Amino acid sequence: MSDESRALEPVKFPRYERRGIFMGLKWYQLGLVGAGVLVAIIASAAGGPGALVLTAPMWMSLVLLGVLQYSRIPYPIWGSLIVLFFVRSVLGQTRYLARPERPVKAGKLALPGGLGNLEVQPLTRGECVILDVQGKEAIVVLRCSTRSFALLDDDDKAWAAQAWSRVQAGLAQRSDIARIAVQDYTVPYPSSALQDFYDRTVTAADGERSSWGQVAYQDLISAAGSAMSHDVLLSLVVDTSKSRRRIKESGGGKNGLERLLRLEVGAITTSLATHGVMVDGWLSESNLLDVFRGAFDPETLARGSSKSEQPREGMQPLRQSSGPMAVEEHWTYLRSDSGFHQTFWVAEWPRQKVYPGFLHPLVYVGDFRHTVTQVIRTVPTIEALRDIRSAQEAHETRRRINSRFDRPTTREQRAEEEEVSQREEEIVAGHGDVRPTAFVTITGGSLEDLARHRHELESAAAGAFVELRLLAGQQWAAFIAGGLPLGRGLR
Repeated sequence: MSDESRALEPVKFPRYERRGIFMGLKWYQLGLVGAGVLVAIIASAAGGPGALVLTAPMWMSLVLLGVLQYSRIPYPIWGSLIVLFFVRSVLGQTRYLARPERPVKAGKLALPGGLGNLEVQPLTRGECVILDVQGKEAIVVLRCSTRSFALLDDDDKAWAAQAWSRVQAGLAQRSDIARIAVQDYTVPYPSSALQDFYDRTVTAADGERSSWGQVAYQDLISAAGSAMSHDVLLSLVVDTSKSRRRIKESGGGKNGLERLLRLEVGAITTSLATHGVMVDGWLSESNLLDVFRGAFDPETLARGSSKSEQPREGMQPLRQSSGPMAVEEHWTYLRSDSGFHQTFWVAEWPRQKVYPGFLHPLVYVGDFRHTVTQVIRTVPTIEALRDIRSAQEAHETRRRINSRFDRPTTREQRAEEEEVSQREEEIVAGHGDVRPTAFVTITGGSLEDLARHRHELESAAAGAFVELRLLAGQQWAAFIAGGLPLGRGLR
């Protein structure tokens, strides 16, 4: 679709490729199958048919373990998740309790696990940056606003979609940017919040008398249920190792990093403006910590908690209050201070052509707190072409195997080959390559609420033509990716 075209056209997402070394099997699956075949051969050679039958449970279990899948995930992956979760449970790594009596080192976030190594560094103009020294990344969080995409006409929707594709193409050309994450936080507020706002901003005319318009508005407020608030945050992740030269040229150290971040923020602000998205501000330390606190303790938003007083020198009560007081990870959900959370991964994008805005059912589902996160990782052109060659070689090997065993090529396999060829044509033509990953995090006040919210979400996912997969056994890592503005995917 050319940049001059203003027609709204459906698009088709590339299929999730499940390539393997041989017959679609990964190396660990082939290892299990090979071990099973080896056991069968040794048993047959040593003891004949009787030994082969006696050892059948062993070698058949190895073969089936290597071949079978559950929810399109191989059994060895499930086994590794179960073992890892069990070990973490035994070591106490699935539970976190805050220690208020312990001092918090200045600049550190009071967050569980490895997140406690993240540093918050204030900048000269009041903004802040999150530094991941171990991961060699710098993260800035921007608050954005835009018009509702659903309310635009078709021409404006087409223009917005084309502008967003140009934004992503620009990201692929800037090697300093490792990832960006776009998060839509949907927070419900009771109807009393509307009444409180009305009481604060509107005064009745003529003393106690009210106009017919005010009476009608009061009736609407009384009939209204909970109101939904959408907060859009964009996390920009800069790879400090790749930006070392630019940081040094900008003065080095903290000042050089700040100049580099301001250049990158200015560039993406300009790009988003062409997309119809306005950057309202770069989050300060207090605003960022409020976001973290609201993610772990949803009741703070419902209570409309007031701002904390500024800490005195040498004290860190603000950072301590930003983190959770308790976190408990379970196999299928995560529990924090006042909420139960579940994070889902968008495992399959629509297989049919869809129009821009197809994710609206997920964004506007239900009257409960949920977060839709899209993490976009830029792929260097050399790496993208190398991956395409690997895919083409795998497809060629599969065609040879099918021809040798006289098996037909399925329509799904042909679709994958066509999409790989189309992807190669687009990259050769000069387009950038990006890898999007999406997560949806839902929050409830109890397990019953969480189950009800999950049912509504799965119904909405069917309307959006996407497949959601609950990230069992890794809910903490999934919550970091989908519920916190850190721009992280599942590593």
